Amino acid sequence: MSDPDTRVRRASCMALGCIADELDDEVANHHEKLMPLIFNLMSDSNEATVKYALNALDCILESLGDNIARYLPQLMERLVVLLDTGAMDVKPIALSAIGSAAHSSGEGFAPYFGEVIARIKRAMALTGDDDTLALRGVATDTAGAIAEAAGREAFRPHLEETMRLALEGMDIPSSGMRESGYCYFGVMSRVFEAEFSQYIGYIAPHLLDTLRMDETSAFEQELDDGSEDMENADDDDDEDSPFKVNTAVADEKEVAADAAGELFASTGAGFLPYVEDVAKELVNLLDHYSETVRKSAVVSLFTFIRTFNKIAAPEPWKAGVPVRVPINDNTAAMIKLVLPAVVAMWGDEDDKMVVTQICVELRSIMKDVGPAVTVDCKYFVF
Repeated sequence: MSDPDTRVRRASCMALGCIADELDDEVANHHEKLMPLIFNLMSDSNEATVKYALNALDCILESLGDNIARYLPQLMERLVVLLDTGAMDVKPIALSAIGSAAHSSGEGFAPYFGEVIARIKRAMALTGDDDTLALRGVATDTAGAIAEAAGREAFRPHLEETMRLALEGMDIPSSGMRESGYCYFGVMSRVFEAEFSQYIGYIAPHLLDTLRMDETSAFEQELDDGSEDMENADDDDDEDSPFKVNTAVADEKEVAADAAGELFASTGAGFLPYVEDVAKELVNLLDHYSETVRKSAVVSLFTFIRTFNKIAAPEPWKAGVPVRVPINDNTAAMIKLVLPAVVAMWGDEDDKMVVTQICVELRSIMKDVGPAVTVDCKYFVF
């Protein structure tokens, strides 16, 4: 990382970023050696080297914990400079690193909150080309990280404006922008809880649109606009070819499914008018081709059961059947919707990650709700 050859410095930063992405805790243990080197590379004359150094930094910051305090003044000084004066493709990475620094430092980020939130709001209002929208998306994500670090009271004066900008971003025809919006909404619901219910009516229609979105139309339109050879090749294409799928929309659906669970768990009664429609769309995603979408749908569906049970505030359950502590009608209805669908997909599921998540969720929901979850054993007959 200190080699005089630009190519070596750039390659070492790229390698460090890849390793840190997979082994962030282990790499962060070497912060005393790595951080000074990364600080130097943040001022490198080669733009690509700066980008890779920032990528590595972003991965490491999340795992620094209390150790970040010693680096924070110098770190923020340099990141803010890059955010203000860096190249357009450097700015989003610098801003993401600021979000990671806020997350890692928590209350220690307070001295930098004012200058950062002002820049975030300006970036959240940007319009233009793809690079500009990339910065706007990262700014939307980072607003959530800053809110969690600063806390509810400190962020409240900025909630209305950032919500307005995030909702305006949802109308931009970009899956990336909508992903960032859902991440922001999920985090803000955790920060503000029931108070965030006032915005659910604006968010839920976007959520349902995404969960119902056709993933083939965008790609097929590209084929329609493409060469004659590609059009002729359509005759030989398999109807179920995965190459007709828009994976950006799949990523958007994954984040939207995650956000659905977060929103209901955090706002409770405020999300009730949309629970049934959203739950049905999540059930439809259980046979989605993407394992990450299936996993997110499973997690949120069990979150729906758990949240209904929490709202009902029942007496502690008692072991054994028949069920001695009844559950309320809403919880029972959600179990009836979710359990058969999840168990059916479980029997055919071939992804270990998804199978593991189903087992984790079943264990957790049985612990939270009790025997009422599994009293109808016919669900578990494959």
